[in-house]
Amino acid sequence: MLDWLRNRFSRTTLKSEVDSWPSIVFLLCQSHVHTPEEAVHMCEDAWGAAHRIELIGIVSEGHYAIKAGPLFFAFHSVNETYRVQGLQLTQVQQQAWDQHTAWMSIDLTRSRERILREEHSLGVAYKPLIYYASRNFSPNCLALYFPAEGVTVPNLGELIGSIRWRRMNGIDLSFLK
Repeated sequence: MLDWLRNRFSRTTLKSEVDSWPSIVFLLCQSHVHTPEEAVHMCEDAWGAAHRIELIGIVSEGHYAIKAGPLFFAFHSVNETYRVQGLQLTQVQQQAWDQHTAWMSIDLTRSRERILREEHSLGVAYKPLIYYASRNFSPNCLALYFPAEGVTVPNLGELIGSIRWRRMNGIDLSFLK
């Protein structure tokens, strides 16, 4: 079981696959590797009213498998910069990438993004992730990054205002609908 979890939720698998699952990465200014208890608490804060939250696996320090009702998530918190090649960024977005020292992500691991897109249900898959982001968005988060979409949303004070900024600057966020 532990080997399956390592393969399913490993950082290299997550970030190297072209056909990945929906994910939100928090680019953080201050590093902190979350304990399993902290990860579960953050998930309970987001989804605990609607679902029972269970820690179903500890892959390694900062990398956990979490179940919320019928949904399975990979939770990662890492004390290093998140690396991506070839992003086209505005100055505000680049500043977040330049200043972050750590990252955290929450990934919905049951359905591949390509399949969700074909089924016209990608927006439904992103809903619990966006809700999680809204509950855990803080001044420590310099930006949210959507890896499968290549979209960076800088923190402009609060999440909704930050998302509106992206829309007003001509960036397609239709995958969130």
